[in-house]
This record gives sequence, C-alpha cells and structure tokens, in this order.
Amino acid sequence: MTISFKCKTSEAYQMKVLAELMTNNIKNGCFNVNEEGLSLRMFDQPRKTLVDLDLFSDNFSRYKFKNETKLCLGLNLNHFHKMLKSIKKKDSLELFIESESPNELGIKTIPKENTRITTSGIKIQKIQNVELELPVGYGKPVVIPSPDFQKMCKELSSIGSANIKIMASETFIDFVADADDILKRKVRLGENGDSDSESDEEDGKKHYEATFTTDQFSRISKIAGLSGTMQIFPGSDTLPLLFRSSVGSLGKISIYIKSKELIDKELDDHSDDSDDSDDSDE
Repeated sequence: MTISFKCKTSEAYQMKVLAELMTNNIKNGCFNVNEEGLSLRMFDQPRKTLVDLDLFSDNFSRYKFKNETKLCLGLNLNHFHKMLKSIKKKDSLELFIESESPNELGIKTIPKENTRITTSGIKIQKIQNVELELPVGYGKPVVIPSPDFQKMCKELSSIGSANIKIMASETFIDFVADADDILKRKVRLGENGDSDSESDEEDGKKHYEATFTTDQFSRISKIAGLSGTMQIFPGSDTLPLLFRSSVGSLGKISIYIKSKELIDKELDDHSDDSDDSDDSDE
C-alpha cells in the first residue's frame, strides 16, 4: 500500500469538534494539503461568514506528503463529521490517501486502549474554491475563556430574540438580546475595569456597535470546544467581527462574521457601482 498523504494526531476529539463547527457553517469544504499542512479558506453560502483554517504539519505526531503538487480535498463536511462522531476524548485519528485510491480519504480512529481500530472512507469531490483575501486592520482583541462564549450563546438564544447587538470597548464586549421588549438579557465578556482612573474610563468607551442574527452566533458556538481561550476582535464600518482560536495544538482557526449593518453597506455599495456602470454605458 503506497501512501500519498497521511497525518496522525492524538487530538482526535478536537478534530471532531472542528468538523462539527465547520459543517454548521459550510456544506462542502475544499482543503489544500501540502508539506506544510492542511488549510481551508471559504465563505458560507450566503457569504456572511468566512472561515480561515490552518493545521500545521509540524504539530501532527506523524505527517507524510509524497505528492508532487498540492492536493485539493473537496469534502462534504456533513459526511466528514458523521465519520468522526463516535470519537472519544482520548482517541487518536489518522487521515490518509492511498496512491491507488486518489479519490478517497481514509479515516482511521484509534481508541486509547488500541483494541478496536475503525477505518472509514469518504469520497473526495471536485470543488471549485476561489482565492480570498482576508480582512485586515484589526486592533487588539478581547481575550476570553472559551466556555464563557458558549454559555453566552446558549443564554441569549434561549430567550427567543432574533438578533443580538454587540457593543465593544477596549477590554470587554457586551452581547445584548432583546425579545420584543418582553425579555432582555445582557452578557459581558472580558475584563470590566472597576477603577476610577482615566485610563479605565477610556477602556470603557464603546468603540464598536453592530447587530447580528442570533443564528450567526449559534452556528459558531462550537469554536469554544477547540481551546481553553479565544480572541474576539471587534469589527468596524468596513470590517466583520473576528473570532480566533487555537485548534488544540494543531493550528488555528479564524471566523469572520458580517453584521447586518456591514451587509447593508455592501449591498448599497454594490448598487451604487451598478448605477455608475449603467450611467457610463449610456
């Protein structure tokens, strides 16, 4: 059996959580694989959420890449997640491609006791992936314990509000849900300065306000299972809100989500560009 690609990690559980996070946002994923590792950069179908993933070869316990050119692994992410669903916290995972079966990704799950090894396969699809530039220009992030973010998502979605408003300062972010003025809840994540000093007053000033659908946060809440802490970078009039986390010790993931205000602005800008184009044609 000749192998063109193989990677193995003891962090199978993080890979399972990652697969669930990705399938909640992207239906079909295109992974670029080379000597340096695995990467993915894709929008969801409505182009409201951008996922940027890097898993580095040096961080896997075993990593082999024998292809002359990079591989593009197109996967149905729902199917990929199904193949990983039975993984437990101390299991290991091996992904591989045999040279004789270049259109199939092999998935081997190995329990800690090494007594029952399961090998599955998933078809590799041809998926066109457009190269995307990442948004730039962010300031300092607010660093929070990852479980706090997941709790916030559950608490705010439970009151039935369709939207969540964000108000961010230098050191903390307020998430506010309002269900038709009947129920209202605010969750603050980050450091809340209690001092009367001018610097703390400055830290408390709101630097960013935006509105998102509750579903946008529900779909990325699984990011909390990838690492103990995460970073939240407030957006701006032209930048989406950015969430960044380590993927265990394997790499990192960044998720950019557009606010309602930013989506409306992009639609207006596109409409203006179309009007200008029509005028020039006359």
